[in-house]
Amino acid sequence: MSDTVIYEIENQIATITLNRPERHNAINFETYQALNDAFLDANEDSTVRCIVFTGRGRSFCSGDDVVEIMASSGGLSSSLNTQKDNQPASTTPAVVTAMRASRCPIINAVNGAAVGFGMELSLLCDIRIASDSARFSEMFIRRGIIATSISFDLLPGIVGPAIAAEMLLTGEIINAHQALQAGLVSRVVQADELMATALDLAAKIAANAPLAVERAKTGLNLKRDQKTDQMEQHLAESLRFLSGTEDHKESVAAFLEKRPAIYSGK
Repeated sequence: MSDTVIYEIENQIATITLNRPERHNAINFETYQALNDAFLDANEDSTVRCIVFTGRGRSFCSGDDVVEIMASSGGLSSSLNTQKDNQPASTTPAVVTAMRASRCPIINAVNGAAVGFGMELSLLCDIRIASDSARFSEMFIRRGIIATSISFDLLPGIVGPAIAAEMLLTGEIINAHQALQAGLVSRVVQADELMATALDLAAKIAANAPLAVERAKTGLNLKRDQKTDQMEQHLAESLRFLSGTEDHKESVAAFLEKRPAIYSGK
C-alpha cells in the first residue's frame, strides 16, 4: 500500500489515516487508489469489526490535490470512473463504492479541515466525531464547480435541506460547534482527546455481536436512502435470523451467568 495512507489493525479495529500532512491530506491519484485498497482490505478481513478514518497533521482532508488532479490535463474528471458503453460518466471514485459497501461501521475522527471531497469522505462515514479545531465546507462552488452526488444525496438528510442548501450554494466554512449544532457531527472534543474518543467508541461497537452490527448498519443505510419498505423487510428478516445465531444464545447465557459476552460472529 502507498505511504500516502496508513493502514493499521488493533483490537479488531482498523484505523485508516490519510498521510500527506504537508499537503493538508489533499488526495492525488496515488491516494485515491490507496484509500480504495484500505477500505477493501478492511471489508475483506473478518477480524475487523469497526473502522476509524482520520488524517495526519492539522487537516483531515482538503479535497482533491489542485496541482495533480484539478490542474492536470484530464482535470477533475480524470479522478472519476470513466464512461463505459455510451453511459454517462460516473461522478463516483472507486473509494466511494468501497466505503458504501463496507460491512463495518466507519467512524470519522475529524482532526481538522474537511473541505471539498474531504467533506464528502466525511459524509460517507456512519459517525463523525470532531476535534474543536475541525472545519467543514462544501468548497466546490468557490472553484466554479459543484459537489458530487455524495453531498446532494447525503447532506440534506444529515443537516436538513435548508442548511444543506446554504452550505452547497455558499461554500462557506462552518466550525466544529456549528457542525454539532447542525447535526453534522455527534461530538466535539479537544484535539488531544480525539483519537482516544473515536477508538473508545469503536471498541464499544466492536464488542457487540458482529452479525447484529452489520445488520443494523444495513438498516441505517436503507433508512438513509429512504427505502423504508426495504428497511422494514430487512429488519424483520434480520430479527428472525439473528435470534437463531450462536451469538444471540451467547448473549443470553452471558446475561444469566452475569459475565461479559464473547461473540464469535456466528
